[in-house]
Amino acid sequence: MQGYKVILLLVSFAFSAKATIFPSSQGPVSLGVGAISTVKDDPFAAYNHQGGLAFIKNNSVSFGFQSNYFVEGLNTACLAANYKINQNLILGIGYSFLGNQYYNEGLLKISLAKKFSSHFGGGVSLDYLRLQLPKESFPVKNLLTFEAGIYTTFNKNFDFAMQVINPARVPLASYNDERLPFITNTTLIYKSTPKISVMTEWNQIMNSYGSLKVGINYQVSKKLNIRAGMYNKPANPCFGISYASKDICIHLAFAMHPYLNAISAGAITFCPNNTKK
Repeated sequence: MQGYKVILLLVSFAFSAKATIFPSSQGPVSLGVGAISTVKDDPFAAYNHQGGLAFIKNNSVSFGFQSNYFVEGLNTACLAANYKINQNLILGIGYSFLGNQYYNEGLLKISLAKKFSSHFGGGVSLDYLRLQLPKESFPVKNLLTFEAGIYTTFNKNFDFAMQVINPARVPLASYNDERLPFITNTTLIYKSTPKISVMTEWNQIMNSYGSLKVGINYQVSKKLNIRAGMYNKPANPCFGISYASKDICIHLAFAMHPYLNAISAGAITFCPNNTKK
């Protein structure tokens, strides 16, 4: 009976704004602003957005965990790390794992991002997905695809970002021509003051549904950020907070699904001199 409930929740999860196969974002910073894929200085940018990764200021390593609806089989672990090769070129690694021994997804991303100017950057990532369905009926799937993203600053008030995920629509199974989804994220960020950013993102799965995400980030001080947001299908309100010390930053976020229950996420980022940015 428990396995049946997990399968039902996986199906429901797949048709919500946070799809199980190829989730658009990971980490509590993104979740806190409505699961928007690109947030300036997001420590999970190596996983979430190649354009945003181009503007990361410091090397960092982040470890995160997300509990979905208090169901063990839906918990997610994630990792992101970035290394500045030089002032304009950044190498990033992102990894996420969701599931249990019966069904699980592991997604590894290796990214390279470049800041072409003080106002424009972009990057690409090579993605390796390992998908394990029930062993008795299905073989393990090992798939390769790619992502690309850009981030640009129009002026002191507006930023724009765009991302394409799996544009090649890599085949998942020959039966019924099943393929991994082709996903696009289009983000607009309005900086009303140097400390307050209001953002909105349209997440579109090709030949399927789209979802609107909205969020706000308030930098209380160099050490403290608070966030709020919402993503639809159905509407999920979110809240997040980050606190930074000299070399460590703690992130927490919560979201509430109107039918399934709460989502909670936490992460720790190791980043030398992160309060001096």
